[in-house]
Amino acid sequence: MALSSATINTHVKEVEYAVRGPIVARAGEIDADLKKGAGSYPFKNVIFCNIGNPQALQQKPLSFPREVLALLTAPELLEHPKSAEVFAPDALTRAKVALPKMGGTGAYTHSAGYDWVRQTVASYIQARDNNAAGKELGPADPNAIFLTNGASPGVQMTLQCLINGPSDGIMTPIPQYPLYTATITLMNGSCVPYYLDESKAWGMTTDDLSKAYDEAKSKGITPRALVVINPGNPTGQVLEPAAMADVVKWAHSRNVMLLADEVYQENVYAPGKTFRSFREIMLGLGEPYSKEVQLASFHTTSKGIHGECGRRGGYTEFINVPQDVMDIFIKLPSINLCPNLAGQVMVDLMLSPPKAGDASFESYTKEYNDIYQSLKRRALLLVDGLNKIEGIRSNAVEGAMYAFPSLKLPSKFVDEAKAKGKPADTLWCARLLEEQGVVVVPGSGFGQVAGTYHFRTTILPPEEQMADMVSRIANFQKSIIAKYGPVEA
Repeated sequence: MALSSATINTHVKEVEYAVRGPIVARAGEIDADLKKGAGSYPFKNVIFCNIGNPQALQQKPLSFPREVLALLTAPELLEHPKSAEVFAPDALTRAKVALPKMGGTGAYTHSAGYDWVRQTVASYIQARDNNAAGKELGPADPNAIFLTNGASPGVQMTLQCLINGPSDGIMTPIPQYPLYTATITLMNGSCVPYYLDESKAWGMTTDDLSKAYDEAKSKGITPRALVVINPGNPTGQVLEPAAMADVVKWAHSRNVMLLADEVYQENVYAPGKTFRSFREIMLGLGEPYSKEVQLASFHTTSKGIHGECGRRGGYTEFINVPQDVMDIFIKLPSINLCPNLAGQVMVDLMLSPPKAGDASFESYTKEYNDIYQSLKRRALLLVDGLNKIEGIRSNAVEGAMYAFPSLKLPSKFVDEAKAKGKPADTLWCARLLEEQGVVVVPGSGFGQVAGTYHFRTTILPPEEQMADMVSRIANFQKSIIAKYGPVEA
């Protein structure tokens, strides 16, 4: 056979992506059974906490961007006699302004995306960073911005250009979002892990970076880039500006490119914490860092408050990348012609929402704040509930949409998992699903210190469902302890 498991690309076979792994596949089967009244399960519904997919868990979409998208998708509505009764006046205006720029709502765009949306992105980035720094940092360049189908293709494109083979390393945090290890494997590169410190709110230090870098070099691997996820996924921490400045200086000292995954920049909940971009920190340090550190930063419409995962909108901004390299970069999106249109428009709408005085400003602000405040409450509810369960401890969810609690298990349970050839947290998560209908992801899918166990859960179930979710986890952990004995110290 031309294509078989024996002939398929070995790098594809080696790719793993725990967020949608076997446990989630089984959850889908159970959910389908429950909806059609088949099977026999000790619960009435499945609670999906495995992925940051807000609208799948009842988060309502913001009205204003949906109105504009509806008008652009069916532009004949702009002339409908009752359109003013259905759509907000500023939504009608926004659609009328955008439509002539689009060259048709089903037409290809530039491979890097609409130029007018890239200008919106540049204006947003510049205003965001200047406001945070309290000074002018210089303009953002729309020509150094690529619109993408969510943040992931921007990450993949950047890694594809950085990796030539196994001797090229990408430094990734552990725990990490498995997009990075999966893509590095697919590109036949080498993952260079550096460990976040759970005892210090999942903090990172340049000493840990140097240790990981030196170990890689001793193996003949040259780290080409450093991935930093801020706010953290799966760990929910928000970095302090001083720590970020140290990271920028360290990247400069080792001549590695900085890859800033900043898709949760709107999701900051902890008192006294604010989002600061690596671009702002780097430019604020001045020369040589502002001129010599290469930076790629990623953002998306899928997270934040919009939660428009299915729209697949996002962008990547490059700084200090030579023009001849940028010319090569454009080849990759050109192969796929262009990012999807609705996602591009959603980027524009996310970054330039209604302003004070616009007809939709008050309603948009209320919808936005209601979602944000609910996420903030759920972050507290989840951590508080988990920390009352024997053997489970979680750091505060300072930002993003996840908790990554540590899991203490009875030694007999760990031994049983080993006998089955599975990590103990994987067996624990699989049984949690079968016995309580809660879908979480084992920490082994994100990486963790050897001998420790974790699981990742989102904060996204509706508030009224959060107590039920925590109760199910508590009941399950109690049953494990009752059956296998006390948890390991």
